[in-house]
Amino acid sequence: MPDGFVIEIPEMVGIPLAAKRQAQAASRPWPEGTVIVSADSHMIERDCWYERFPRRLRSKAPRIEFKEGGYHFSLGGTPMIPVELAAGLCEAMECNPGMSNVVARLKDLDVEGVEKELIFPQRLFGLYIMGHEEMRDEIFSIYNEDIAVRCAEAGGRLYPVMIPNFWDRSKTQASLERIKELGGRAVMLPNKPGKDVAGKPIFYNDPAQDPLWAALEASGLPICFHIGEAVLQAQHGAAGTALIVQMQGFRHQWGMLTFGGVFDRFPRLKVVFVEAGLCWVASMLHDADMGYNSFPNFIKPELAHAPSWYWRNHCYATFMTDPAGLKLIDRIGSETAMWSSDYPHQESTFGYTRSAIQAVFDSVASVEDAQKILGKTALDVFDMHEPYRIRVPAKPKRARRSKAAAIAATA
Repeated sequence: MPDGFVIEIPEMVGIPLAAKRQAQAASRPWPEGTVIVSADSHMIERDCWYERFPRRLRSKAPRIEFKEGGYHFSLGGTPMIPVELAAGLCEAMECNPGMSNVVARLKDLDVEGVEKELIFPQRLFGLYIMGHEEMRDEIFSIYNEDIAVRCAEAGGRLYPVMIPNFWDRSKTQASLERIKELGGRAVMLPNKPGKDVAGKPIFYNDPAQDPLWAALEASGLPICFHIGEAVLQAQHGAAGTALIVQMQGFRHQWGMLTFGGVFDRFPRLKVVFVEAGLCWVASMLHDADMGYNSFPNFIKPELAHAPSWYWRNHCYATFMTDPAGLKLIDRIGSETAMWSSDYPHQESTFGYTRSAIQAVFDSVASVEDAQKILGKTALDVFDMHEPYRIRVPAKPKRARRSKAAAIAATA
């Protein structure tokens, strides 16, 4: 085998760090009717919590501050990542102006031909896995309000993903109603949800979680699982190891929903698995059907359909570049695949986006299927046809304290 990268887009090889890249200009027109939508892009959070936290809790609030050459994210004064890593993230991607500035971002999108983006958090993933349980109401509701305002500054081209209350099932519906008021186009659940309000571990396939799924189904909002919750260990090769582990897919989450009967009980759920690519899906579906067929006496509950049926009827996956996955698209389902730029991450297509888009046209059998993958499916799944506007104004006032937060204030 030749000694070289297994990468099929030449512009990817040796590309500069994302913070130093230039948007890739057009060299050819797309086929008529093409709409390019990134189903996964990112924006770094503002320091939106401190002033809106209850006064007695402000010392416990998350902070994100630019200093010493990087964005420093802390919780209650404790850094979320090592200080030296913040400068490295700035150099790699976070100091790209488009990560924080909407005007700069839209200029890059215009050059690369991306019309709309679905916006996920940048550093907020860390709050899923740190000790913030007593303040989740404040943390995530304030984020939802703030990202709505930021997306509304983009002339209707940016659409927010928001975080519902997944830990207190008595409050899930109200949080989803507020998300819909703000115009949230999808909700994000953690891959590892931790504990509920009573301190019990949350398992998505536990029938006790049915009120959560019922509320999500009734909301009509698609549910997203996104890579990025893994914590790097400090040994040699940690970054590369963490990267390939996260990119291997969402077998665990999909398996819980499918084999746990969640899709049977809630047939209108739509679930999107974000940034792990496509090729993992084909092998997973084979293994799922093989296992269900081979071990009927062990696999309970009995499903209404073969496991692979639930993928084609409930699920989607996003990718940036995935030549192997595109070759397997007939096994995965072109209607379940959505392209994304992942702008402006280091692994994003920023700087070669037009080449990545052309690779989809070159790999898929029909222009119509390519256009679905490159934007039309995302327009439908995330209700992005109309320009984004906040449906009800975000609340600038401070968040009210939850009961748990009031208790924490005395700690």
